[in-house]
Amino acid sequence: MDKQLFGTIETRPGKALAMMCCDEDRPDDIMLHLWGVPGQPAVAVWGKRVAQRGDVSDFQAVKFFSHDERGNVIEPPLDEQARRLMRSTLATLKTTRSGMTGTWQDTDGPGGKISLKPLASRGGVADIHQCASWDDFKQWVGRVRADGAVAFRGHGSHAFRLETSLYRAGRTQLGRYCADTLPRFHSHVEAVTNRRLNLGDSADYSTLLGLAQHHGLPTPLLDWTDSPYIASFFAFSDALENRSARPNATRVRVYGLTRSFIERFSPQIVTLPFLQPYVCFLQVSPRDNPRLYAQQGRFLVSNVGNIEQFVCNIERQLGTQYLMAAEIPISFASEALEDLAFMGVTAASLFPGLDGVCRMMRHSMAFRQEALPAPAKPSEGIERAWQASGDPEVFDVFN
Repeated sequence: MDKQLFGTIETRPGKALAMMCCDEDRPDDIMLHLWGVPGQPAVAVWGKRVAQRGDVSDFQAVKFFSHDERGNVIEPPLDEQARRLMRSTLATLKTTRSGMTGTWQDTDGPGGKISLKPLASRGGVADIHQCASWDDFKQWVGRVRADGAVAFRGHGSHAFRLETSLYRAGRTQLGRYCADTLPRFHSHVEAVTNRRLNLGDSADYSTLLGLAQHHGLPTPLLDWTDSPYIASFFAFSDALENRSARPNATRVRVYGLTRSFIERFSPQIVTLPFLQPYVCFLQVSPRDNPRLYAQQGRFLVSNVGNIEQFVCNIERQLGTQYLMAAEIPISFASEALEDLAFMGVTAASLFPGLDGVCRMMRHSMAFRQEALPAPAKPSEGIERAWQASGDPEVFDVFN
């Protein structure tokens, strides 16, 4: 079963847009999201597989979700009739080569048709600049900055797409993530850091998300940075460190995201809504997160697996451009990292601590230029420094 499918469901008030999410570790559970019916709120239904006959499965509705007046996702109280209908709702779905099709029904009779398939793909990023050199990339940076690009992300291979670590881990149900994974991580963070984080407070909530992202927990976040050069560092360092595992990789990619996207898709508070497909830009607090601060980090959050295609589809609907990219040959990795080190962008500056220092020195081993000799220590005195240099020539700089 696909992790995520999109389509329509015929409901009694009208045809709804739909998204189905399934986690790889729980293939018998699905979450169906419905929205877009005039006069009807967005809702979601959690269902469990109760029968399977070859490529046909029956899913029984278990729980119902909606938004409260503040936009939070809740399991609303249901009257007896609503509970009866929910308990009797059954979806019969057949897996096909292009997705899933079927019908649903309840005690009131036949409901309607269900049609689901992967996110429509009409091509990825339209504006991809093929850089001939590292210097060409720096010229591209100047052009896209003038065009309004303000956030950047680097990939060690041009074949990679914009997908969150949570999606790559086989998880698509943000409701389950918010109800289970985050609270457990929250308890560990408080124990390890010896400080309290209030999940009802937007600042504390964002701090928790940033810590999860930067310490390796799969999240629905995607790292971005204010600096195209920091983004290019991540692209080239990843390519250099993984060159043996990717013998066919030839180019890195750096994405740019425009100010107009950020202004249009930035919520007032940090949250993880999940009833409709969405992508939002988040300003997460760098408090207690020196890596986020050093990397000038920002985040995208989304419940859609193929974020790149989702954003491109939005671009086509609105007739505008939000996303752009540049690709640079991996052969320029050493030159680029050496130049970035000259700018002060190194693993040591982006990952404060000994791990960053060692990673920086590992990168420097690929540089062509020899390191500068270490300067004399203050305690050695100027005479001893001259003697050690083998060139005791003295200049009278005071007359």
